[in-house]
Amino acid sequence: MADERKIREIYGVKSVHEEATERTEETWREKLLLETADLRTENALLRAQLDEFNRKLVEATDRNEKIEADCNERVAFIEEKFELDTARLELENNELHAAGVRYFSRAKGLGRQVVQLHAEAEAMVDEIERLRGERDAALKAQAGTLLAQHDLTAEVAALKDRLAASEQRAAVAEAKVEVMTQMKDE
Repeated sequence: MADERKIREIYGVKSVHEEATERTEETWREKLLLETADLRTENALLRAQLDEFNRKLVEATDRNEKIEADCNERVAFIEEKFELDTARLELENNELHAAGVRYFSRAKGLGRQVVQLHAEAEAMVDEIERLRGERDAALKAQAGTLLAQHDLTAEVAALKDRLAASEQRAAVAEAKVEVMTQMKDE
């Protein structure tokens, strides 16, 4: 009779112990499932941010390409105009020199013409300087766009790193859930 009583007591302790173990396993399983869901949500949010930054990067790249093409067109136009104006001024200068030699006697008339051409040359120099300023401003704008693109690229890389870490944490949590499930089944 005493042996039966001891067996009942041992059996009761064992049942309580098994029940506590099952409750602990269930609690951990629920915590891991919640953590996995949170990580998946965070992962989805990070993917959405990454998609948004990728979209912005594409837009910035498109704008940069358009600005670069516009700048290249402007620079080409300015350089062509500069070359044409310089060639025209050189031709005018050569013609004036030849005319000065030939028409030395008409110095007064040529003097007025030289003054006028000198004023035009100064105006052309001013125009050339203005065009150079526009070219420089266009190049600065292009540089600013390149810096903005670089900043967006850095942000995208940081988001990719965060996404990889989140995916790794989610994989670890899923592995924990799998282990806990296997332990329960055993």
